[in-house]
Amino acid sequence: MKVNSQVGISKNLTFQSDPRTQLHVKQDNYAVRLPIASSATVLPVSLSGTSGDGTQGSVIFNRETGSIVQNDGTSWKISDPIVTTVKNNKIARFIRNGTVTTTCQPCTILSPCIGGSDRDCAAVNVPFTSNTPSINEISNDVSLISPTSNIISFKTRGLYKLSFKSGALDIGEATCVGATTNLYSRLNLEISSDNGASWKPINNTVSNSTGGLLSLGSIPLGSVDVGHSLAFTYVGVFNQGDRVRLRFFGNQTMSVGGCLGYNMYFAMNTTGNSVSEIIVEKINM
Repeated sequence: MKVNSQVGISKNLTFQSDPRTQLHVKQDNYAVRLPIASSATVLPVSLSGTSGDGTQGSVIFNRETGSIVQNDGTSWKISDPIVTTVKNNKIARFIRNGTVTTTCQPCTILSPCIGGSDRDCAAVNVPFTSNTPSINEISNDVSLISPTSNIISFKTRGLYKLSFKSGALDIGEATCVGATTNLYSRLNLEISSDNGASWKPINNTVSNSTGGLLSLGSIPLGSVDVGHSLAFTYVGVFNQGDRVRLRFFGNQTMSVGGCLGYNMYFAMNTTGNSVSEIIVEKINM
């Protein structure tokens, strides 16, 4: 192709190209512009993704969305509003930091765990770390407020997808006699729009005992393996300055029988069958 060649959208069969139109070719993360007239050795390029420089009427085929994108003189417009794509296929991944344990109300002689009783387990924060093996490819959009923190901060307004998995949970139980109970581990995703002064839950995840009720007649004091884990995916709009955190808690509901003891808890520890992490993705429309 010679430097004086024209590439454009013809208005008639004689190919009288529209002088307002330039054809863009998507190449990796850059859009190479082919101007109607340019004698420069290196042609100008736009910025990465679907934002960048261009004149009114410039068009580009976006490989990620499978859409034609047009520049209206100010910004790039995707022709198909239904098509969405994760921002440049990049993510933020934070790893849960340390063991997180929520302690339940004990079963005592004055306050025994018997049929019909319900023991609450206090809510605790779930901290994350940005240290390796964590990664953050969208640090301009989202980050932890410190290298190890239970709070994720959003720096730009947009549609985000959050995915969390706890790995296997440890559950502690008291000494029980002929007891049947249901164990509920719980996780709240909470949001603050006032720098952490107040928090509101926006998503709640619950995991209960396998098969509903769990018989504890022959299980001794200590850890109970009932296959608990917590995982969720949440998609929503967050504003600049919004913060989110995870709160881990639970409860134990006794159906029949009774238990005595203080060793009642739910815990996310550092072992298990998978890495406990939260992944944040920004979605472009």
